[in-house]
Amino acid sequence: MAANLAEEIKEVEARSKEIVKDAKNEAARMLSDAHNDAERRIKEAKQKAFRLFKENTASVEREAEEKAKQSVEAGHKKSEQLAKQYGQKVNGAAQWISEEVISRYGSDEN
Repeated sequence: MAANLAEEIKEVEARSKEIVKDAKNEAARMLSDAHNDAERRIKEAKQKAFRLFKENTASVEREAEEKAKQSVEAGHKKSEQLAKQYGQKVNGAAQWISEEVISRYGSDEN
């Protein structure tokens, strides 16, 4: 009986070692899969963040261009209004200055 018991213990130990070896291999595989999955998710998250950044940047650039265009158009309109508003005054002032210069210094036509 002692021989059978010793033999049985050896068999159980061998099976136990095999089970532990399989468990370690399975754990290593699971760890590798988890690591690969984490890397894939990180890569996808970075790509998504970059896409969002590009989309947001493009959106802000479009808004800035539109605001700049509106500002330039408003500036043109304002300058046209000022030109109309002061255009006659400039001509009147130029006429007055010419008359003053001629009256003080004379004309070269004489």
